[in-house]
Amino acid sequence: MPDSDDGSVVPGPPPAQPVDRQLTAGALVLFRFLHRSAGRFAMFGHQDDTFCHHATDADSDVLAVAGGYPAVWGFDLGRIELGWSANIDGIPFDDIRREIRRAHQIGAIPTVSWHSVNPLTDGGYGENMAAGSVAAVLPGGAAHGRYLGWLDRAADFLLSVCDEHGEPIPVVFRPYHEHTGTWFWWCPGSSVEATDTTPDQYAELWRMTVHHLRDVRGLHHVLYAYSPDRSRISMSSDATRRADYLYGYPGDGYVDVLGLDDYWDLDQDPTAHTPVDRHADLVTMLSLVGRLAAERGKLAAATEIGSPGAFAAAYEGPSAAPGAGDAPWTGYLLSAALANDDTRRVLWYLPWRNSEEAAGGGAYGTPAPGSPYAPDFRAFVRSDFMRLADTLERPLP
Repeated sequence: MPDSDDGSVVPGPPPAQPVDRQLTAGALVLFRFLHRSAGRFAMFGHQDDTFCHHATDADSDVLAVAGGYPAVWGFDLGRIELGWSANIDGIPFDDIRREIRRAHQIGAIPTVSWHSVNPLTDGGYGENMAAGSVAAVLPGGAAHGRYLGWLDRAADFLLSVCDEHGEPIPVVFRPYHEHTGTWFWWCPGSSVEATDTTPDQYAELWRMTVHHLRDVRGLHHVLYAYSPDRSRISMSSDATRRADYLYGYPGDGYVDVLGLDDYWDLDQDPTAHTPVDRHADLVTMLSLVGRLAAERGKLAAATEIGSPGAFAAAYEGPSAAPGAGDAPWTGYLLSAALANDDTRRVLWYLPWRNSEEAAGGGAYGTPAPGSPYAPDFRAFVRSDFMRLADTLERPLP
């Protein structure tokens, strides 16, 4: 341990320990690789990269624009809980299984979110909230047994995704994301706006999920990512930011990755803040996540982000932050990633899918071929600090 100025011993950060002390060999290699990589580089990720693209001569807009696939591939399990053959976006689970294998084969890292329906009403987007939802799925609740069945379906899928040797492929699982918001059934909200679910109930839901997947179903190839929504985190003080970020936190023994879903600081709406202020807030939030990860022996990631290109299109003139106009990826996002030692700890940045309905909006993902932001995006992912799959040198188990 380092010595302080007065000669006393200053405790260092805790050693990195996975949520699952029985990780498979491959998952343990991934866990150690990520911790060794923190601060050295960041990886570019993309949701549904090969399922959702505009390029006609490639199965990926990232590949078409930058010459390589993302280093982190995002997938979603929404509707696995209902036993459907395809997910919330109509992508067959057999295809998702195939693409997770493909990502693994090229050295990319799969991460899996879960937009499940409401366990009381089966309502999806726009109808996902209902009073008492979390209480109902906790032990003793009316929907507890049904919900364990949902967890079993998710477990069955994750166990079914194996490599050529029959070993389950390591994944980063990101359930119950954006819980500081008010739009999903699992959300307790935040100090800005609470729901009927308490933070303790959310934490209990998370711990119950880890216990069931890890200890009951024997999933030992999973890292668990926690990802509050940025828009409901108060910027009034560092103490408030920390409290809002950790609202409902299930404890260090149940989280491997401290993530952040941030559309707020990379949004297309120019009315709320100037680009200079937004950029400063982005740096502040990335710094917070990186610092908390260092303090707690965790990994840090920008688990969902908005599109800097869509954000930049709304701004011109002297109020623009560096790169907010013609270089949103390098000037705006990369400069934030490189701002300080804490932001450098953020290990990946994952924009959402390149869907037609999101084109021109803040949730739209990466530039397609022909976009005015394509050259800047290429410079971003090919910068010395960023990694695509073809520049990510991962050790084998």
